[in-house]
Amino acid sequence: MKKYKVIVWGLGNVGRAAIRMIQDKESLELVGAVDVDPKKVGKDAGEIFDFPKTGITVIDNIDDALKLDADVVLDYTPLVRDEKGGFTPSAEGICKVLKAKKNVITTLPIYYSQVTTPDLYNMINDAAKENGVSYLPTGLLPGAYASYIPTVLAGLMGKVDKIVVQSGEDDQHNFSSWVKVFGYGMDPDKFPQDRLKMGIASYYVSGVYEMGERLGFKFDDMKIEHECFTAPEDLHPIFGTVKKGTISGHRFTMTGMVNGEEKVSLVYVHKICDDVAKTPEIDNKIHIEGIPKTLDISIDGMMPLDESYVTSAAPSVNVIPMVVDGDSGFLQALDLKVVTPLK
Repeated sequence: MKKYKVIVWGLGNVGRAAIRMIQDKESLELVGAVDVDPKKVGKDAGEIFDFPKTGITVIDNIDDALKLDADVVLDYTPLVRDEKGGFTPSAEGICKVLKAKKNVITTLPIYYSQVTTPDLYNMINDAAKENGVSYLPTGLLPGAYASYIPTVLAGLMGKVDKIVVQSGEDDQHNFSSWVKVFGYGMDPDKFPQDRLKMGIASYYVSGVYEMGERLGFKFDDMKIEHECFTAPEDLHPIFGTVKKGTISGHRFTMTGMVNGEEKVSLVYVHKICDDVAKTPEIDNKIHIEGIPKTLDISIDGMMPLDESYVTSAAPSVNVIPMVVDGDSGFLQALDLKVVTPLK
């Protein structure tokens, strides 16, 4: 069995899930682990998560890691934006890895960029092709849940007139620093809601564009909506008390329009304490209208509180052989063979 040598760059929640998967796969070998957290640097990449030892010590310099013999870098670093809110800094980090002749698979939302950010698409695609390697963005969302699974399910339809993908997550046990952007516990009248709306849209909307293009819709408008919800009582997430009447949830809706008609929508909820505060509801549902009349699918257990990041890591780990052995350039998961679990 061929073994693929892997570097994991970023040992947060997704990196944790990936390390465990790599340890369990006969076809994968961890050769490097990179993180800037001083609590992790210098320690074994498995031991920091109370997993069995990997024999790989965490380092804090990606340049040193790129000197290692490796087939692929799994990039789970936080998204870095420029002053205008663009993703250029993260794209430059990806290109650094590609120029070191390493394939890159990432959960970062630099996804379907030929439509959303063609300048970054060209930069990444050129770097990959010039160095004979590949770049694949994939994860849960954007990625497997939007737009991979809905597009495959649409293949059951004789005609698709409309598709709505709903999902969300409960952040009450999420200790990631980026959770702060949702302003949980803040006064909704003083919170920059428009800025959050556009920031979240820029993260998720690429999945809407991909579903639209795959289904043959040519959007003439993209409608972005945001609803803010407040705590019905004092709530107690891991990061402290959220007082009654302060921000406890958000619902974002991104819809591709054609001639005034809604064609592809992604509805995503970020909230805390779903077990207590039921509104807004988190639904993991895919609704497709056309011929036959409707197709409705619900997926339960996709993001459980205790292991919510496994479904983000798994698509990026299971696709490693196809990326390493495939064509060079900027890839899309829907253009590859069906992604199945690795041995």
